[in-house]
Amino acid sequence: MKTIHINLVSEQLIPNLIPTLGDQDCIGVVLVLGDSKFADKADRLENLYLRNNIPVLWRSQGMSSTRLSKLQEQANALIDHLATNHSNCHWVLNATCGTKPMALAFANAFNQQDKQQALVIYTDTEHKEIPLLNPGVEFTLPFKSVLSLDDYLLANGFEYEQAFNRDNDQEIHQRATLTRYLTKQLADKCHKMMSPLQVMATNASIDFPLSQMQTMPSVPHGDYAKLYQRLSDEGLLSWDGQSMQITFQSEDTCRYLAGRWLEEFTYLTALDCGAQEVAMNVTGRWLQDSRHFDSDNITNEFDVLVLHNNQLLTIECKASNWLKQEEHGSKNQDIIHKLDTLSKNLGGLYGSPMLVTAQQLSDAARSRITHNRFLCCEQATEKKLQQALKSWLAMVG
Repeated sequence: MKTIHINLVSEQLIPNLIPTLGDQDCIGVVLVLGDSKFADKADRLENLYLRNNIPVLWRSQGMSSTRLSKLQEQANALIDHLATNHSNCHWVLNATCGTKPMALAFANAFNQQDKQQALVIYTDTEHKEIPLLNPGVEFTLPFKSVLSLDDYLLANGFEYEQAFNRDNDQEIHQRATLTRYLTKQLADKCHKMMSPLQVMATNASIDFPLSQMQTMPSVPHGDYAKLYQRLSDEGLLSWDGQSMQITFQSEDTCRYLAGRWLEEFTYLTALDCGAQEVAMNVTGRWLQDSRHFDSDNITNEFDVLVLHNNQLLTIECKASNWLKQEEHGSKNQDIIHKLDTLSKNLGGLYGSPMLVTAQQLSDAARSRITHNRFLCCEQATEKKLQQALKSWLAMVG
């Protein structure tokens, strides 16, 4: 039999979306608002359902989201509406969201009414199950992975405009071998070469092409020379093998060698680990009805986002020298604070932050990360990053 889902609307939208989108028999949704406070969230929820070809059949808006008597009247009126218009469908009340008085009033009303048996459910994201809240019933519905990345972000007030993903990541895969080689060498024999290379690449990009020629600290030898020769052979820069001068071949090369290689390495590794959806350099804007909206900072860019089983991992990639930045009173603390804030805003209750660094963290930065309970892959290698990502994937199921 076809089903109709009843959603109590509040700040969090994802607990309503998961059971509804996972129900192939759902033919529509009723949105319930205790008052007008979350009307904008109801609009967004309706938009998300329409994107997934599920119509909103009716909105029930009451006079209060906290007064039990008013909520009981609203619940009974909704039951009468459903009995009159949708008696041929199963009713599924999601009691996860709304206020606590709303959840209590509607769960009791639907469990006690005699017009038609209804399922009352709760979305338990922590344990990956959807238990029934009907009296005397010990049963759970399947917890399905149903959210796309763009739906997840929109549910939390962020509309993304462009990103690299499986649809357009050909360039990233074309230089995947170089990216993994560069990561391996800079983490090992050529570790001390990382900072000078980043500085030169950054300086070359400032006034490109007038600044595309840069001077190295000294003529490279041994493993350093092999790495510069590899970059030259790959067409990223020009070096005659003897002098201190190198020439960066494009602005894209400058960005790549200044640190984008670490983002691409993280993106590729997340794909290799089997994450359901991975995106890199995700840009977009906060919606004006979002509580995260700030007229001075409407846009944001995220290095790497990983969505798996309806949960989000927000990854910040940093190839910079944390020890040197700490000495100069730089923005290490700002970086950590920014990741913490953006991860909470973007991921909501079901998001986690991760910091991936190419270099050693300062003691102060490491302490802040531990205090904030971030996931962290310090001095990233392929093995370390795979372990960190697989640990998160296993945790979210």
